[in-house]
Amino acid sequence: MPEMVYVHIDTTSNAILARGITPADFVHGIVHYPSNLLLLDPSSNYGEFEVHTGMKIIRGNESVDRFFDEVRKSRITEDLKWIDFSDAAMLKELTPLEISELLYFGHMKTHLHSPFFYKLQNNFVFFDLQDGLTRVYYRYLDEFYRILADKITRAALGKLNDRRSFFRKATPVEKLDLNLLKEMKGLFQEGVIFCLTSSEVVNKEFHIPIYLVEESGLRQSVTFGYDNPEMLVATLIYSKTERTWYLKHEDNDLLLLPN
Repeated sequence: MPEMVYVHIDTTSNAILARGITPADFVHGIVHYPSNLLLLDPSSNYGEFEVHTGMKIIRGNESVDRFFDEVRKSRITEDLKWIDFSDAAMLKELTPLEISELLYFGHMKTHLHSPFFYKLQNNFVFFDLQDGLTRVYYRYLDEFYRILADKITRAALGKLNDRRSFFRKATPVEKLDLNLLKEMKGLFQEGVIFCLTSSEVVNKEFHIPIYLVEESGLRQSVTFGYDNPEMLVATLIYSKTERTWYLKHEDNDLLLLPN
């Protein structure tokens, strides 16, 4: 089980800064699976050279599958940074200005204008950052909520069955409802940590404490973990008896955040 999951949402650009959600989690959870990838690193060792853009592309479902399989097996050592696209013919329609914008995007790992390009019809832009962080732009935020729900549900499943004997039937866990995560949108805009190392089973309930965290606190948590009681804003709970998830809010001013 991962130590923590950090989430920060920029709702203006649909960018998710996350830690604890791996590229494999992303690939496993998305619905709009890419048909083609434009690699935003011109010196990448992967893909085929595309003359018009001067960048590498991975074209077709089979090639994308092989690339993502390498990602899942941690065989790719270079930083992942790519944008998906629907039609290779449209790459040749990109203007020099649009190509330069893509090169800036890849170099700075942040957008100049919209991260979603009309000619590419992309659903994602994916960046590896330092310290296990990723920044991913989602055309549809529900895709991210689905990935996060899967991650937390698997954590609960592992914790509730951690000391199960060989002969005892595994305890099932209902999938975390996306709408419950959407209720936390205001918190996600501030930045929160689901502290899985501090999760516990109490009276047949699985508790995950949720802390508000600033960027400096996130950097510290990489080394020392994070469990500042003053920044506890909520607890995500799964009831084994009711087989339902619910959110318990703390009674403090940190919850007075915009939705």
